[in-house]
Amino acid sequence: MADVPKPSFIRLEPFIHQVGGHSSMLCLDEATVCKPLVKRELQFYETLPEAVSKFTPHFYGVIQVNVQPEEEGYVTLTANAPKFYQPVSTSPTRRVRLRRTGSIEVSQDDHTLFEEDSLDGETQPNNTSLALNPWVLKCHRDHLSTIINTCTTQNFILLENVASQFTYPCILDLKMGTRQYGDADTLAKKQSKMVKVVSTTSAKLGVRVGGMQVYQTTTGRFLCRNKLYGRSLSVSGFTQALCKFLHNGKRLRIDVLAPLIKRLEELLSVLHRQEAVRFYTASLLLLYEGLDLSDNLERTETLEDKDNQRKNSTGHFKFEEAIETKQSDNTAKISPGSSGNTTVSPAAQDMESIVNAFEEERQRSERLRHRRSSSCVALNDLLAGSSNLSVPSSPSPLQSTAPRTPTVDVRIIDFAHSTHQGLADPVSYTGPDSGFIFGLENMISILKNIERDNG
Repeated sequence: MADVPKPSFIRLEPFIHQVGGHSSMLCLDEATVCKPLVKRELQFYETLPEAVSKFTPHFYGVIQVNVQPEEEGYVTLTANAPKFYQPVSTSPTRRVRLRRTGSIEVSQDDHTLFEEDSLDGETQPNNTSLALNPWVLKCHRDHLSTIINTCTTQNFILLENVASQFTYPCILDLKMGTRQYGDADTLAKKQSKMVKVVSTTSAKLGVRVGGMQVYQTTTGRFLCRNKLYGRSLSVSGFTQALCKFLHNGKRLRIDVLAPLIKRLEELLSVLHRQEAVRFYTASLLLLYEGLDLSDNLERTETLEDKDNQRKNSTGHFKFEEAIETKQSDNTAKISPGSSGNTTVSPAAQDMESIVNAFEEERQRSERLRHRRSSSCVALNDLLAGSSNLSVPSSPSPLQSTAPRTPTVDVRIIDFAHSTHQGLADPVSYTGPDSGFIFGLENMISILKNIERDNG
């Protein structure tokens, strides 16, 4: 097969799963996001202590983002293809269109994934449903309009898309620590940040909610909360917010607590051994898979039930097509004039072929799984057109129904004000980051309490 020609530039799309922060996150491809370059953050990634690196997104380098004019007053953000970049198959679907005036148009279709939960916790009937997290739209309006109006080239850093391993990523952005300003900040900014700490759960818990999205199996949408919601929470309200993050509209996802706690305790152990590292203003991401495997197993107890569900779901069209093709081939092998009184079904005649079809489809689905959480994949592909959005598209009915450990992850992000000994800053520190650790210990304790009370 001939090599696919390398593109000279890549059109960038919004990263639809951004739940916090203030920078515009863009998507280079399914596995890579782009974030506006901040010199301090770049230096931190380039000199990151090795022990901490397993809890941060992988850093891939720097690219330049350009503004390309289009017809009818639209503009497109593009980047020159990095040297290491290999073309990937992406959908032409565009969720956001940018105008030269700085205004932003959000595409709407029959499949919307996100809706913002109201401050009182009740989703209003007239809430606007979008094709991306509402916080993404705010960041684009605040930041990208400046780039468009000035038509300037801006540098972005390339980072791992930590949500790409999930089909429906449930994400909690936590602002960590009891200090939320950097050494180089002005006195006015330090005072402003200190007010936010003392008036929120940052002071009492060392952590506050910076944003979140949680997949609801009952509606097939993400419910979203932003940092203003997080600032309004009391200590007890913070615990309730964690329960909301763990609730899929049908049940509390107790199954993700043990792996999340384990990952957090591993991070805690690492941070206790770090000398002079300070994660001021950094955030901690908690992620888990929104597809509820146990919910699927309850509704698919027999092989026949599973077959019927797939036939009633257009989301499994390709899967069914592979099986039917095998069955058609097997039927063709039986001559109309063949002797014998027993009618042999295609499955009984060539069970091995059907098993192979199941396995081939399972492997194909696994290869494509990481693409479904990307901002570069079409919403129709993401939803797979399924009539029941809580049914995963990949499991084979011949696979074991034994419980599997849910996919979770924990990562530290946002290092614009972080420091460590390798940066040789004028202000140096000794010992571990007690403020971050204070928040982390409280998070672990609260999650353990939720697990105990609901186990």
